[in-house]
Amino acid sequence: MNNQSGLLLPPFQCRIILFFVILTASFAGCRQAEKSGHDVQLKARIDSLDRTSRVTGSRKAIASLDSFMVTLTRRNIHDSILYFKFMKVLSHRDSTMNAAALAYTDSLLGLFASKRVREENPIDYSKALLLKGDDLLKQKEYYQAYRNYYKGKSFLLSMGETCECARYSSRIANISFKEENYYQAIEYWKHELDELSHCREPENFQLEFIEKQGSMRNIGIAYMLINEPGKALDYFIQADQFINRNAARFPKDQNFIRFARIVILRNQAEAYALKGDNRTAERLIKKCLEHDPSIDWSIDVERESRQILAQIYIDSHEYDKAQAQMDSLRRLPGAAGNPSTSGLYRTMQASILYGRGDFKEAGKLFLANVEAERNGKLKRNAQSKNNVGHLLQQVQREHEIELAAEKDERENLILQFSVLLTFAMAVIVYLIWRNTRKTIANLNAVTKLNGVITQSNIALQDTVNALEESEVEKEKMLRIVAHDLRNPIAAMISGADVLFWDQSPSEEQAMLVNAIQQSGQLAFGLIGQILQAGPDKKRISKSEEDLAEIVQSCIDMLSYKGKEKRQTIHYDYEKAMVPVDREKIWRVFSNLLSNAVKFSPLESAINVNLKKNSNLTLLSVQDHGIGIPDDLKGHIFLSTNDARRVGTEGEQSFGIGLSICKQIVEAHGGKIWFESVSGTGTTFFVELPD
Repeated sequence: MNNQSGLLLPPFQCRIILFFVILTASFAGCRQAEKSGHDVQLKARIDSLDRTSRVTGSRKAIASLDSFMVTLTRRNIHDSILYFKFMKVLSHRDSTMNAAALAYTDSLLGLFASKRVREENPIDYSKALLLKGDDLLKQKEYYQAYRNYYKGKSFLLSMGETCECARYSSRIANISFKEENYYQAIEYWKHELDELSHCREPENFQLEFIEKQGSMRNIGIAYMLINEPGKALDYFIQADQFINRNAARFPKDQNFIRFARIVILRNQAEAYALKGDNRTAERLIKKCLEHDPSIDWSIDVERESRQILAQIYIDSHEYDKAQAQMDSLRRLPGAAGNPSTSGLYRTMQASILYGRGDFKEAGKLFLANVEAERNGKLKRNAQSKNNVGHLLQQVQREHEIELAAEKDERENLILQFSVLLTFAMAVIVYLIWRNTRKTIANLNAVTKLNGVITQSNIALQDTVNALEESEVEKEKMLRIVAHDLRNPIAAMISGADVLFWDQSPSEEQAMLVNAIQQSGQLAFGLIGQILQAGPDKKRISKSEEDLAEIVQSCIDMLSYKGKEKRQTIHYDYEKAMVPVDREKIWRVFSNLLSNAVKFSPLESAINVNLKKNSNLTLLSVQDHGIGIPDDLKGHIFLSTNDARRVGTEGEQSFGIGLSICKQIVEAHGGKIWFESVSGTGTTFFVELPD
């Protein structure tokens, strides 16, 4: 532990710091959402229903979940969010429940009317906005749909949830893709991949697996549609490698992962066919069509795979194989009357007939297909087609205008607060200035008084040392002098008591008054001891005392004298509880420190060290003063005044204080000695037993 005397923080600075700490703390707050203990049960139930609903149907799953919700006690906001989100999913899967799906979305969004709820559940709130945007998009309310999308993304960014922004980018990419704006779709899917890289939910299968491999695959499909099969293959290969690296992380979803591999194979085959590598494309497509009973087979995947294979056979003039694939396609469920595939089938069948030489039938099919395409084009042109990029820019501009308005409002509030704060600070500064003036005036008075008292105390200490040395011959004179000193010291103590009679002192003033009173009481006690006990210095009364505190009190008393000579006292100590006579040992330490101050030059350093060693305690007082000449070293501890010298600033010395110190230390069973080099400095050591 280190201490340097004379370094104190002014009280008014402490008050300023305390004020700003309180002011800062008043604006801090913390909110924490509470979640019920049955959240885990509800999530487990939803996961189970999600798997079984594909077999039993959405309506049964909805009835089962409603029954389960009745059993929950104390439902909270988190339960309601989970409930409405899953109800939306179930109703969306059943085409006969479109109205219910819209109602569930509105109910879910209504849960976030409170700003506190939105901030505590930012991800769920953004998902609700995206679902509402999906509903509006189906209703062809494009502008309102994009406003919900953009609002959801902006809220997520403001909350630092970059990962969840991927859902926004995915939606815009899908819309751009449907409108055949493939370049824009590719850019948004790339944005989605970048945003997904910020996700930190390793167990979230949707975000960590489905969305990532789906984005890579979708980018590849878009590149095929702009006739860049090489780039498409790069992304299909990346998706396949991603699946292989991460498949083991999701053991419960292996069925979907195996199915995803089949879809990637089909995409790769289509890219190879587009490049003209029909052999590789055929091999990959046949691998896709190998039936795996452990996979929930998708008719759509089989249909698309056979379409690709039929086209490969047509391009390679293998018309019998192409016809076999066409026959298989027509046998698939839902093939008849499907307008999305009938035109493609007519084109491929016409190509097969043409290749076989049946030009008449081929011509009929070609003409029928041309007419169907013309009617379809007219129908599409009749429908309004929105420009995604333009609408998004419009939404963004409006959002920026709203943000600017909010910013202006905040700036007005800040300006008003600044005016109030400035006025408050002006009042505070005035009060501090007024208090500082009073403090400085009082401090100067106390400092002068403390200087007089310190000088009197040092003179008193030297007087006591001289009187004790001639204890027998000068007994009468000693008692007279001691008696005469009682009145001024008593006046000093009384004066300190009434110094701040009409006002409360500051912390520093109180410390100085305390020092005055302690010094006066100590001097008063010494005089009383002289008058009552006489010259017996070897008679001591021990009690357990904190030596570090005793040394510190000596330093505090002498710090004023040290400041006059611009000296610095460095104090390093360890805790030491030792049985000593407090008053007598205080006189030893005070005498050693007084000598160090007295015989040290201006602006020098005095080092005080208190160290505990097993059953001994060692005090050292080191100065860098005039030192002790060799011819005086033998007289230092003698009761004569042969070693008497004046201080560096002409201070008087009786030359007998160290002999009294030696008697007191030895009466405690300790030792006192010194090391000194003339002109360099002196170190005194005091060793006391426990």
